[in-house]
Amino acid sequence: MIANLFIFVLCVTSISNVLSFSSWNKLATRTGSSLSMAGGRSPAEKGKSVRTMYKEVRNLINDRALDPAFFETGAKPDIELYCKSNNDGSQIGDCPFAQFVQLVLQKKGLMYNIHPTLATDKPAFLVEKHEGKMPCLVHKGESMTDSLAIAEFLEKMYPEPNLSRAGLFSYSEVMQKTSGFFPALSAYIKNKDETVEESLKADISAQLDIIDEVLRSSPGKYLCGIEMSLADLYLTPQLFHAYVTMDHFKGIDYLRFGAAEMVRPALEMYAAKMFDLPEFNNKRAYYNCDAVVNGWKKARGD
Repeated sequence: MIANLFIFVLCVTSISNVLSFSSWNKLATRTGSSLSMAGGRSPAEKGKSVRTMYKEVRNLINDRALDPAFFETGAKPDIELYCKSNNDGSQIGDCPFAQFVQLVLQKKGLMYNIHPTLATDKPAFLVEKHEGKMPCLVHKGESMTDSLAIAEFLEKMYPEPNLSRAGLFSYSEVMQKTSGFFPALSAYIKNKDETVEESLKADISAQLDIIDEVLRSSPGKYLCGIEMSLADLYLTPQLFHAYVTMDHFKGIDYLRFGAAEMVRPALEMYAAKMFDLPEFNNKRAYYNCDAVVNGWKKARGD
């Protein structure tokens, strides 16, 4: 009984809008009157045992808990994010662009609801207005797609912390320089034609060299300079996909963490740092290596 009473006390903050003053009295009255409220019992409560009053409060809470909004506290988030889900729709899928949006949201400390969405369960507005494209962000009723457009919208609406301040390069300049990376990765990982394998391998290697060169020329530890920018948050999930898929499908470890000799030291140290970001490892935004492999197996038709 004491354990159950303790649970009910924890629920007090959630039921302040649904319990009457009399009910508060019931909840607060305990054996020995150690939590007896000022004013004593109401006329209706006089003559009732503590056990009877306890049962009434328990029944009242159980009835109120049938309402889905019962446990909601505080203001609701203004932001809803729809993204690719895993196979059963229970968790987020392996989309690097949705993860990019989540990294921006978390860096800015914004509250949001995440909706992992199966291709067969997309809401009507997403299909009718956006052709089912995800990630899709809904902000105060207004929806938009394209991860970079979403990130720039968030940067404009919520400017702190600033993720667009230019260093040696602007984030848009860096993203332009590295724009060939993910298409080259996708072509290489999906390829099963041995006649073009070496050519595609050379393409992705050249793209990794470009990223390494940008980092070597930066005066700071990030792509644009001394401060993290949208470019860093955009590229990090893609680098993670490259790390997993190149090793699994092609047997290439382009990030030789801990190796005596690094092929691209600036890139390798940068990736290790970015993969350790709290936001990148936050359970809302993170998906593991198996999820990446399974996602690319589908893309390859395996």
